[in-house]
Amino acid sequence: MNKQKIKIWGRSFDLPVMIKEYDNNGATDVQKDACSKMGDGSILWDSSKDGVEKYIIKNGLKENGIKEVDNIFKYVMPKSIYIPQTSKRTVGILCDYKFDKEHGLAIVFENEKYKKVGLEDIII
Repeated sequence: MNKQKIKIWGRSFDLPVMIKEYDNNGATDVQKDACSKMGDGSILWDSSKDGVEKYIIKNGLKENGIKEVDNIFKYVMPKSIYIPQTSKRTVGILCDYKFDKEHGLAIVFENEKYKKVGLEDIII
């Protein structure tokens, strides 16, 4: 398993990269392209921060009477990068999530742009 160094929300991480393969045929060309874009700085990781903060408020903080995220890393901690087999350059950051430790959180990027955030099921 390879590792990728990324900087997200002002903090650097060295995350393991998991590539979904079917029938042990290796990574597809689209997956290889997604990996190269990830390494060359094309993906704007920080573009996800607003969406992730809104998700945290809606799915955890709001029920505790808190209306803003003071430190995103108190609630979300990136743990790995997942590249599914799709027709688009899709990359997900899988994270530990304080309010759902069992399922965790996925931050999904498609063609180098932030797409959505949700439980890990949205990408795995």
